[in-house]
Amino acid sequence: MSRLENLNSVIRENLALSLEPRDLVELAMTSKQMCNSVMDNDIWKSKTSNDFGNLFEIYEIFTQSTGLELAPDLATKFGKEPTNWKEYYAQKNATVDSADDEALMVQAEKEFSEAQSFLKSFQNDGNVSVLSRVASKMMWILDVFPTHAGCYYILGFILFVLNRLDEALIPLRTGRAVDPEFEPIAELQEEIQRILKGYKGSQDEAPLLEQDTLSRELKEVLEEIFQNFDKDQDGALRPEELDQFIFTTNGSHPPQPFLRQMGQRFGSNSRGWLTRDGFLAFYLEQTLDDPLETRNDLGVHGYDPQTLKKRMEE
Repeated sequence: MSRLENLNSVIRENLALSLEPRDLVELAMTSKQMCNSVMDNDIWKSKTSNDFGNLFEIYEIFTQSTGLELAPDLATKFGKEPTNWKEYYAQKNATVDSADDEALMVQAEKEFSEAQSFLKSFQNDGNVSVLSRVASKMMWILDVFPTHAGCYYILGFILFVLNRLDEALIPLRTGRAVDPEFEPIAELQEEIQRILKGYKGSQDEAPLLEQDTLSRELKEVLEEIFQNFDKDQDGALRPEELDQFIFTTNGSHPPQPFLRQMGQRFGSNSRGWLTRDGFLAFYLEQTLDDPLETRNDLGVHGYDPQTLKKRMEE
């Protein structure tokens, strides 16, 4: 038995990922066991993802988790995984090898620059169709030029603005592997990890969210705070009560139009006053955007920002 056959499956897979296809085939010829190992379909699936990006997984994330409609031709390419990954790898490898890398780089940089401009327009007008177009363009580029880290960054950023934070880390990790020196990816990863930590809490912190809703602990605390400011206990904060809540929280009195807008945006009764459900909806939006601000608010109102427990009165 050769020494190669004594290698465990993890080492053999890592070896397969690092070798060129021709070298991998030669390795398979060293023994029957090695042939069975390195010709395994899952090995070639991993090698495809390693060499050409995890586009099937990314496509599934965008179509299943975001509600975005990507370009129809992408469904043909990535809507269903191939059954024979070795054959798919060979076809993909031939396509990439025959491409004009210099021309692709020029085109990719142009599309990447345009994508950044489109994302700025989305931040201004909130047109979700812009995100669909940009995501589709990034997938097209990566299909033929899988080493463009900027495209993975754009895909991760789109998932980030859609608040699909865990999913956003998937293309970002791939982009980081492609180009560890591409700083925007590292910066966005750090920002996402910071937010996720705020959502889920550390070992000593109570979570603020469960999936995309308020956690049970946070909801109970917010309901207590609401009741403290709902002096007449009618289930809504009239303007004077809402003003007092905001003043206590932020140290300043808001303008009257702001008080009306709170009810209109998040939920009001027939008189336009912010309801309990509207109050919770406001905090859900704030927590999704900035969990640290929510924890700070709880501290102002007498709760421990980490445990969400009421502090003992001194």
